[in-house]
Amino acid sequence: MKIRLLFNSFILLLIIISMFLMVNYSIIFSYFTLIYMLVIAIVAFGYKPCRIKHTPSCDVLIPAFNEGKHVYKTIKSIMKSDYPDFHVIAIDDGSTDDTRQWIEKAKKEFPEITTIFCKRNRGKKHALAAGIRASNSEIIVTVDSDSSVLPDSLTHLVSPFYDPKVGGVAGNICVQNLEKGLIPKLMDIIFVFSYELLRSSQSRFGVVLCTPGALSAYRRKAVMPLLDQWLKQRFLGQKTSIGEDRALTCMLLREKWLIRYQESAKAYTNMPEKYTGLCKMLLRWVRGDIRENILLAPYIFRSFSLFNLKSLGLAFHYIIFNIGILSPVVISPVLLIYLITNYHTAGLILFYMLLMILLWSIPPTIIYARKNSLRYCFHAFTYSIYTLLFLMWIPLFALFTLNNNKWLTRN
Repeated sequence: MKIRLLFNSFILLLIIISMFLMVNYSIIFSYFTLIYMLVIAIVAFGYKPCRIKHTPSCDVLIPAFNEGKHVYKTIKSIMKSDYPDFHVIAIDDGSTDDTRQWIEKAKKEFPEITTIFCKRNRGKKHALAAGIRASNSEIIVTVDSDSSVLPDSLTHLVSPFYDPKVGGVAGNICVQNLEKGLIPKLMDIIFVFSYELLRSSQSRFGVVLCTPGALSAYRRKAVMPLLDQWLKQRFLGQKTSIGEDRALTCMLLREKWLIRYQESAKAYTNMPEKYTGLCKMLLRWVRGDIRENILLAPYIFRSFSLFNLKSLGLAFHYIIFNIGILSPVVISPVLLIYLITNYHTAGLILFYMLLMILLWSIPPTIIYARKNSLRYCFHAFTYSIYTLLFLMWIPLFALFTLNNNKWLTRN
């Protein structure tokens, strides 16, 4: 309780100081983000997915909790894979709906799959651990139970493991329910930014900071020594139960494994269609990110070297990641106070911010138009405005509620 109180007091003091000393912070930050966007785009431009064919034995884990028919569809999509040597392990994490029946239906159609039925719900991390312990292949692939993969996704995803230094690979996540309203379209835009820009850039240094639960792969011998530490991880005195994918990625980085991104390995997953669902999902993500950034900091500072490309890349992306998450914590109150105390120039400031948002949105717009289509590429600008108006509160709220480990989007 004392640690949490001190932590919250420190953050509050930081915000108050920022209000008095950094009245132009939002303008400074706008210039900074344009510069780092340009740097990331340049680095990401040189990214190329691995094309070396490498097909070691592979176990595909599908943890499910109250997913109903979705898990059946996910299993079917994986069973269509063209990978030569893979085995599916479906885990029911103590569901209270008909998820077990759908897994059993899949088992009847595909007798070769392994099924695990947990007696009670203990969380996705424990469900994955049960699957990892039941696996015996060289590579472990994790797929969310509401996702679907392409027939060649596994082949592409596993390819980077030809390099013995690679411990994890992040897949390319796309939005499945794109036609279900504005929010899925906005999330598709941010996924393009997160994967085509950020992860592509991070991958060139081997320091991808998060392997997504929807589709990722791990070297089994890299994960097994970390399994107990991963399951028992604590933060602010509580066991962690969210952000399990980010936590495992950071543990692998601390063990000096390379983490790559494979653009050609695609998975399609459903996004929230309503504002409340979006906020709950983002709160879960941001809490996990802030927690892991704090835990990763000692390793980054301890291992930093100006003469090591991986170390430089990790430090750069770590700083960028933190600024991206925590800037709204400062920007929101500073901007509000600045507009109140300088109301006579409010129109000019808002125009300037819109101009900065437009410039910031250009790279994602170009990439989305090139990778996807022209139809929705303008939503990069829409997303920026939407974030400014409706989502800026999330990092601040997440920061003061880091001890909340609830999944939020599950019943």
